[in-house]
Amino acid sequence: MCTENKGISMKFAQGVIISTALLTSVAPVAAQSTAPASGVIKTSSGIDLVPSLQVGLKHDDNVVRSSTNEINSWVNTIAPALKATLVDGADSYTLTAALNNARYFSSHLDDFTDGYLEGEARISPASHHNFKLKANSSWLHEDRGTGVSEGRGLLLNDVTKYNSQLFDAEYLYGAPSSTGKIRLNSRYYNKDYDNFRDVTQYRDYDSTLFGGAFLYQTNGSIKLVASATTAEIDFKVLDLSGDRNNTDNNYRVGVEWEMSSITSGELKLGYQDKNFDRSQREDFSGFAWEAILVWQPLTYSGFDVATGRRAKDVDAVNVLGDYIIETTYGLGWNHQWSETWDSKIAYEYQTNEYNLSSRKDTGKVLTLELNKQLLRWVKIKAFANIEDRTSTLGVIEFDRNVIGLNAEFTL
Repeated sequence: MCTENKGISMKFAQGVIISTALLTSVAPVAAQSTAPASGVIKTSSGIDLVPSLQVGLKHDDNVVRSSTNEINSWVNTIAPALKATLVDGADSYTLTAALNNARYFSSHLDDFTDGYLEGEARISPASHHNFKLKANSSWLHEDRGTGVSEGRGLLLNDVTKYNSQLFDAEYLYGAPSSTGKIRLNSRYYNKDYDNFRDVTQYRDYDSTLFGGAFLYQTNGSIKLVASATTAEIDFKVLDLSGDRNNTDNNYRVGVEWEMSSITSGELKLGYQDKNFDRSQREDFSGFAWEAILVWQPLTYSGFDVATGRRAKDVDAVNVLGDYIIETTYGLGWNHQWSETWDSKIAYEYQTNEYNLSSRKDTGKVLTLELNKQLLRWVKIKAFANIEDRTSTLGVIEFDRNVIGLNAEFTL
């Protein structure tokens, strides 16, 4: 389970959020200019189709993220995807469908098949009116030992399955050359678990968000931003410890900049106010932030730093706590060694502090990637993920190492 922000950012291929961002956001200019474009099927209707297929083999030495009786297994994965795009003048429409199937050689209880379907429309009826509409439906899972089953993965005989739906609408007022712009957005997210209902029913929820922002372009390359959002988070079944419904308000002021091809980024500081409907629960009011700095001193090499802090809802059931204060720091390096070779390194450090106890979890993840563009339509990736989790609650501590090889095929 998650708060609105986390639910919205839920990805089909799940992973550590900031580490993933660090691995993908610092794409060196050399890499962008030399990498071959994905193959496109152009139809007479004007719709472009981009199919892709990823297959992989990896070894996971702690499948259920346990401190005892660790399960290790080889895993084969297959992930086909199809993206359809129609461009009509200033408007564009995109439909994406994807599957992700994994089979564990030594632990079939952890097998899964995820599915994802998303549609997006970008509509500009006039230069100063821009709309973005997005909807998706997902059929996903949580690995044993994560989410609702944190610290109890060995007790389950299946992964935890759930479905979710997202509807998002954004309106931007202001021409591209305008000094000031106004952005309004609304979002609905729904999550329902499918199995282990005796426990997971307490983490079914939906949330409705409304927000707005004012963006001011200075004479230079700096953009000033002020934003506010409010989200109603409603759990569908009364938790064993009482009502967890809450209103999550966020206010931010900050800057976005792109001073040159060498540096860009954003810094947003603000205040979060999380109020529970049940008066016996402890509300959160405090400092929150999000920031990312991209520095590319060379056309073929770049770094970035990311950090964030927020209060979020509790994932696991039967945990003492009304909310968790999550603080994350990340560092990434992306390097293009040649026209066909590139590497990526990311490190993330995250702490989770529970408000009603002295519990504090610390997670450290190191991600390594080496990519080879073998052919125009074949890309090979070797990777390693080294994860370490410590906690004042010993039952959820673990070490986990994953190494693997993926191949991506396009037309």
